[in-house]
Amino acid sequence: PVPRNFTIHGLWPDKQRIMPINCPAKESYKSITDSKKIKLLEQHWPDLTSNQGSAEFWRYQYKKHGTCSVDLYNQEQYFDLAIELKEKFDLLKTLKNHGITPSKTNTVIDVEEAIKAVTKEVPNLNCI
Repeated sequence: PVPRNFTIHGLWPDKQRIMPINCPAKESYKSITDSKKIKLLEQHWPDLTSNQGSAEFWRYQYKKHGTCSVDLYNQEQYFDLAIELKEKFDLLKTLKNHGITPSKTNTVIDVEEAIKAVTKEVPNLNCI
């Protein structure tokens, strides 16, 4: 089913304000087996392109981006941080509270400013 709110696509934790990718793996990926964590990840970080479940998507995202932050977060902490941030910042509610709705035309700057007002960080947005 199509989610009724924004979901996580990836997490790129870094201190340089760049999007780290494909870093040498210092540890191998371990399949997530905790049923509570799987349920939270399926809710907040689903693979919207597959009906096979999201486990391979999580593995791919961790190997591509999460391994770049192993000095800061191990694999479990990486996924916990993604869930924590998603639950802390309700993007749909933030946009609505700033008058940004699907029926209204807004600029990228409008959206960035709304997100920055809540998160205190400038988001990395791409328009398609």
